[in-house]
Amino acid sequence: MRQFINYFLKDKVFIIAFFFAILSCFFIPPSLEYIDYINFKVLIIMFTLMIAVAGLYEANVFSFIAIKLVSKFYSVKWIGLVIVLSTFFLGMWITNDAVLLTLVPFTLYVTKQTNQERYALLIVIMQTIAANLGSALTPMGDPQNIYLYAFYDIGFSTFLGTMAPITITGFILLVVTTLVLIPNVPCHPITVTPKIGSKKVIIYLLIFINALLTVLRVIPEWYALIITLFLTIPFSVHLLKKVDYTLLLTFFSFFIFTGNMGQMMVIKSFVSTLLNSNLSVYFTGLITSQFISNVPASVLLSTFTDAQYWKPLLQSVNVGAMGTLLASLASLITFKFVIKDFPNQGKTYIKTYTLLCVIYVIIITGVVFLVSGYF
Repeated sequence: MRQFINYFLKDKVFIIAFFFAILSCFFIPPSLEYIDYINFKVLIIMFTLMIAVAGLYEANVFSFIAIKLVSKFYSVKWIGLVIVLSTFFLGMWITNDAVLLTLVPFTLYVTKQTNQERYALLIVIMQTIAANLGSALTPMGDPQNIYLYAFYDIGFSTFLGTMAPITITGFILLVVTTLVLIPNVPCHPITVTPKIGSKKVIIYLLIFINALLTVLRVIPEWYALIITLFLTIPFSVHLLKKVDYTLLLTFFSFFIFTGNMGQMMVIKSFVSTLLNSNLSVYFTGLITSQFISNVPASVLLSTFTDAQYWKPLLQSVNVGAMGTLLASLASLITFKFVIKDFPNQGKTYIKTYTLLCVIYVIIITGVVFLVSGYF
């Protein structure tokens, strides 16, 4: 029982979300209407993706791909660029937090094996930014994307078109920054490649395809859940333990809180009057993300943001993933790895990461405003 409680208490964002959900219940008493608050499609898609990614991670699929790519290069500059771009493109498919959990340890391993640890910190910083920028492109790239995609019923191609300026600009910035900041130092290539570690990889790929088809609205979410459980329980039931239930319950708590806030007309009317233009919505999403992270910001602000302003809200919370470490929960994952392996480099990491993020945010915001006509 104590382990069960500690599992949830270690996640501060969940605790805050749960507290506000309970608090809001005193203003809007619980009823069957609460069911309408819950976006089950978001929760099911996230659950399915978590199962699939956990299985593919366990089977060394992502490490296999990354090492195969890196083993072709003999310079830390080009190895760094391959790692950064691998993170960027994988983030489009497996969410930014999952790709960082997979590839940051890989980066630390590669830099140690090639005796280039002095560049590890910089590569990891670029990797973290790459994960946030790459994942911005697709609905399945970020939890907040999954949520907003379903909440506003955005078309898949429309979603891609809206986020393309951010991702393309980010890609150019990542390539230029990595090539400029990381020197062309020769190093020995990685010669050991992990094997695909499980015959069940086909099952994991099927679960992943199932999730993608649900995102594309080919398969209804409840069918997707049944298919996921049908493939998981008989063959890989242990993967159910690897699901991030605190993230799912964080969303659940925010659904209750924001749903109740939406019922309080005084609050809804007041906040809605503040979010009445592309500019106000964009900068509110960008700034709010810096303090409570972009996932809670998305759920909270969508309650008060009219459907006509979904585009600046979606763009702002994705650009807002950069900035402070709190702006994206994925960024905190990287920081934990850095503190563990480089305990004396915490301040250096935060300063460098924040400086680069501020530059990226300014440039990308300018491009977004220019392309979208927000000026």
